[in-house]
Order: sequence, then C-alpha cells, then structure tokens
Amino acid sequence: MTTALDRPLRPAPPITTARPAPPITTARPAPTRILLADGHQLFRSGLGALLDRENDLAVVAETGSGEEAAAEAASTRPAVAVVDLDVPGPGGLATARLIRDGSPDTAVLLLTGLPRTTDLQRALADGVAGVLLKTVAPGPLISAVRELARGGRVYDPSLVVDVVRTGGTTLTPRELTVLGHIAEGSTIGEVAATLSLSQGTVRNYVSAVIAKTRARNRCDAIRIARERGWL
Repeated sequence: MTTALDRPLRPAPPITTARPAPPITTARPAPTRILLADGHQLFRSGLGALLDRENDLAVVAETGSGEEAAAEAASTRPAVAVVDLDVPGPGGLATARLIRDGSPDTAVLLLTGLPRTTDLQRALADGVAGVLLKTVAPGPLISAVRELARGGRVYDPSLVVDVVRTGGTTLTPRELTVLGHIAEGSTIGEVAATLSLSQGTVRNYVSAVIAKTRARNRCDAIRIARERGWL
C-alpha cells in the first residue's frame, strides 16, 4: 500500500501572468492644408505662425503674388487659400478664380483692409467662400478657416449689414468690376486687358453705369457709387 508520501511529486504548473492588452490607438486626422497669399511678408508670416499653432491646421505654402498663389494651389491642393484682396498681380478676386481653376476643391477666404461693400458684392458674384476684414481677431479668423474647410461660408457681418442697408445696387457684378478698375485709375485699354474684354465692351459697360446711376460722366458715376457704398 502506498501513501501520498510514497508517490512521486508532480511538477507544479508554470506560473503565468496575464499580459496587458495593447493600447487602442486611433490615427489622427490629417491637418487642414492652408495656402497664404499676401504681398506683405510681415503680415503673411504672422498669419502663418498663428495658424500653424493649431494642431488641426497646417500652412503648406506662402506666396507674395496672385500668380504664385495659383501655381502653388495647383501643386499643393490646399483645403483653404487665404488671399489678400489687394495681393500683387491680378488682384484678389482674379486670383481666387485662378486658384479655383487649378484646384477646384480649394475654398478661398479673401481678406480686405477696407470695409467696402462692393468687395462682398463682387465676392458673392464670383462664388468666393469667405470675406473678412484684416482687423478680424485671431479666434474668429481661425474659426472661419475651419468653417471653409468644412464647406461652409463666412462673411464679415459689417459688410453684410452695409449690403442690406444700401439695398444692394442695380449695377451688375461686371459693371461694378469695370467701374472699380476705372476708379483706381485704370484706362479703358488696361481694364480690357485685365478682364480679357474688348475696349468696345468696356466702354459699353461704362455707358451702362453712367445711365443707371444717372451720372454726368464716369467721374460722377464713381462719386455716386462711392457715396452709396458700392465702391
């Protein structure tokens, strides 16, 4: 008869410890790509630094002219292009069109230094996604960039109020554009070259503006348009 003391001892099973489950990681979404176009390097650099501080935003290109902005947009395909209305070259509105031609998914946010109602009217007619004054605070500007990246639109409230207050204008967007160029000192020939129109067509637009505003001449039409907040 054998006892428990007589039986060989069985080896104890190895001690195992549970391994912790690997942490669940989620990929961070890629930041919103931004293009900046402004002729003033100091302002452009400061704006770039402001936007780059945000984790979900990334400035991928900075340019000092409209032509460069259009080329960079076609190359980098940013979600949002922040463009000075008076950017050197073709100007902000024409630059916005060039950017959309080369990068259709890029939303353009125009920044203007002067609260001109006509800026918003022209931008609306051209399908620009946003217009803000350069005096905008950092927070609202960042929010506007994010809104445009989501497919929204943002316009400066004071410009919108002026459009409502003046009741808009009977002038067409093209007539306003022609008048605006002439008000800035451009000749008929220069306006025609800038807008890819014949000089005869530009003269017709000027005649229509004079008739609609009941002005004595083009200088009087410019005065009336400025008084009414159109320019």
